[in-house]
Amino acid sequence: MIERLRALLRGRGGIIRIGLALFLVVSASALFWASRDYTLVAPDWDGLVRGVTYYPSHTYDSYQFKHVTPDRIDADMAQLSRFTGHVRTYTVNYGLDKVPEIARRYGLTVSVGIWIGADLDKNEIELEKALGAILANRRVVDRVIVGNESVMRGDVTGDQLNGYIKRVRKALPARIKVTTAETWSTWLLHPEVGQYCDVIFVHLLPYWEGADVRTANGFLQSHYNLVQDEFPDKPIVIGEVGWPSQGRTMNNAEANPANQAFFIRNFVQLALNKGYDYYIIEAYDQPWKAAHEGKGGSAGAYWGLFNAEGQPKFHFTGDVRSFPEWRKYTFVAALFSLLLGLVILSRMPRVKAIGYFVMGGLVVLVTSGILLLFDTTSLNYIDPYNIAMIILMSPLVLLASIVVLTEGIEMAAVLWRVERRAVKAEIPEVAPLVSIHVPCYNEPPDMMIATLNALAELDYENFEVVILDNNTPDEETWRPVQAHCAALGPRFRFFHFSGVKGFKAGALNIAMTLTHPDAKYIAVIDSDYLVEPNWLRLTLPYFAEERIAIVQGPQDYRDGQESLFKAMCYEEYRGFFHIGMVERNESDAIIQHGTMTIVRRDKLDEVGGWATWCITEDTELGLRLFEAGYGAAYIPQSMGRGVIPDTLKAFQGQRYRWVYGAMQILKKHSKAIFQGGSKLSLAQRYHFLSGWLPWISDGLGLVVTFIAIAWTFAMWAAPRYVDVPLPVLSGAALALFAAKMAKTLLLYPSKVRSGMRGAFLAAVAGLALTHTVSKAVWSGIFTSGVPFFRTPKMADEAMLSQALRGVWQETTLFAAIILAICSVISTGRYDDPASWLWIVMLGVQSLPYAATVVTAAISARAQAKDRSKPDVPAAPPIAKAA
Repeated sequence: MIERLRALLRGRGGIIRIGLALFLVVSASALFWASRDYTLVAPDWDGLVRGVTYYPSHTYDSYQFKHVTPDRIDADMAQLSRFTGHVRTYTVNYGLDKVPEIARRYGLTVSVGIWIGADLDKNEIELEKALGAILANRRVVDRVIVGNESVMRGDVTGDQLNGYIKRVRKALPARIKVTTAETWSTWLLHPEVGQYCDVIFVHLLPYWEGADVRTANGFLQSHYNLVQDEFPDKPIVIGEVGWPSQGRTMNNAEANPANQAFFIRNFVQLALNKGYDYYIIEAYDQPWKAAHEGKGGSAGAYWGLFNAEGQPKFHFTGDVRSFPEWRKYTFVAALFSLLLGLVILSRMPRVKAIGYFVMGGLVVLVTSGILLLFDTTSLNYIDPYNIAMIILMSPLVLLASIVVLTEGIEMAAVLWRVERRAVKAEIPEVAPLVSIHVPCYNEPPDMMIATLNALAELDYENFEVVILDNNTPDEETWRPVQAHCAALGPRFRFFHFSGVKGFKAGALNIAMTLTHPDAKYIAVIDSDYLVEPNWLRLTLPYFAEERIAIVQGPQDYRDGQESLFKAMCYEEYRGFFHIGMVERNESDAIIQHGTMTIVRRDKLDEVGGWATWCITEDTELGLRLFEAGYGAAYIPQSMGRGVIPDTLKAFQGQRYRWVYGAMQILKKHSKAIFQGGSKLSLAQRYHFLSGWLPWISDGLGLVVTFIAIAWTFAMWAAPRYVDVPLPVLSGAALALFAAKMAKTLLLYPSKVRSGMRGAFLAAVAGLALTHTVSKAVWSGIFTSGVPFFRTPKMADEAMLSQALRGVWQETTLFAAIILAICSVISTGRYDDPASWLWIVMLGVQSLPYAATVVTAAISARAQAKDRSKPDVPAAPPIAKAA
């Protein structure tokens, strides 16, 4: 039975494996969403409360906040009178002086609030207006609250507040009790404020203290008792008590409708048992607080028993469910996971069952992440600041999702592919003539001579070498090479031209005109490459099929162990040539490189030669050949080795050219890649686009870095208005980083065979190029005239000071991010997990810049130690060329 099942799993097309994988991961997704729903046991509540704090319903913005109409108050009082007999206000401004008059119609008692702020003149106006309204409606006013957390905010001193309290006390009859309202901690720190108060109004809000909702009432009782002990001779009234239905997590306090229902229903029962006098905060949600307080993603707008429309937010009786919408989310997650999973798993390469399970899991993670983002943005009264951040960060979330999936596809294919592409190979009966082109500009003569000597040792009888020196200004640089070619024999033909245009492509096109007419293949190597004698014998058999227009070997290097810096570069290069190129070859979608490459001459002529408009003419030519319907073969075997850039500046310059050229190609060939219309296969289009996506994500990452720094400093400068971004946005950036690192750490040990040390070195070197890549992306998208620049070989050493000056941008950004992290820490927002997640995200954002600075120092140190060491091996003796 087990063997039959295994046979089915190995069945053609992998349909059963795909179906089983999707079934398991979608089931796991359903369990995840279902696990978020659980029952909270809370006593039933008859809907009656001792009192509520009041600001009108339907208050969505600052204008409505400041222009309250009597009709709005009347409608609210009519509703509130059905479940309470007491309302508390905070001010008599903005039309709220009408509350006592209107409340009287519905038999409500009003505790009038007088707002005391830092503006003393406004305080006088408020006092005068309040006393007039209170005296005109003295029969319905039972208490007057002079100031709300005024001492805690630092608006007035205790003595100033006592002065206001005494004035109000003197102006009102003794029946009306006068007090002020402060948090429990302020009452304990400033007990002198209570000396003229008839009662003590204390705010007890366990949510802001980070208390778990299950222990919140215990927290409340203990702090109530502390205040009672401080004022044993005065009645204690809980002026504010409640729990928000949405908002940030504060330590152990989670804001959601279930916790709000659980807390309030338990508190009402506790208050009944203990005889507490209290006011629930608050009657209605206050959306205006989202913009006013900058905490729409926090709790400011969500304390109401009713929403802003006046509708109850939770059931007063029955079970309290933590996530009653779980079925809807499960259905949506399952639907999108199945649809996206079917598209991806059915089109990706055939892999073992574990590969489908891994990819199915990534699909579910992505769809769940997008659903969580949707859930976050579905806050009823989300504030403009978070809307702005969501708009700015959503492209990152989308791109991160795509990159995670494409990296996952490559990882699954590399590790668990079950089928490999077979490229026909036959040794030609007659050795065809191969013209080897070596373009060079201002290259060290000794290095060039070593390259030519290696070519002279080729174990192949029918080849020529065309050396085209273009635009080298110093005759002493190219004359020794010319003389050496003459010594090697007629196969080696040297040409020097001045005024060559079109970069390296221009030189290669000139070399084509100098090529022997019988040459069937054009081979190109860089001026620093020492080829193996069997290079041509190993590669030419792969041209057995007429449609194969390119045979490509990997770039390899002979000085990768000379220093730690070069070891880092070497490992970073190897990942692409031992993982990326191998996998792309399976779909006939390799990236052609300008060294160790061989092209059919007739196909090269057919597509128009080398493109002089592009600074990565090699990759562009390969894409044009694919568009014309031709194929390529990649041989993942080292057949020649060059030298690694000697400095970080040269390493960065090389990568800048590659990325800038890729953006040029993407713009020029966008129709063929995105819309089709050429002979590019879907797999080829996918590989070219997905291969450039990580670079594009780095470009977007630079924008995110600037936004994150600016946003963080805004949080520090204006904490009242700018809050920590939503956690899901930080999570997207972290997921993108994790996907890239996971791919490197998982694939390097097994496929590159460099162990974890090699993976680590490659990761650091890759991170050090991030800023360079991001600049090249944006420059390549918006410009087109950046000139070609060669990668210096055997360059002069850079001192440490020079190396660090070369990375001043990265150093500045690293310092800015560290300051941003310190600014978040200085705000003391330790109770919000979103703050810690934001700090972690900023830390991850700083890693590429830190890696660049460290790599610059390593580069300079390595050069300082090896100044006397030759950069290339001594040239072998001159070989006789046939």
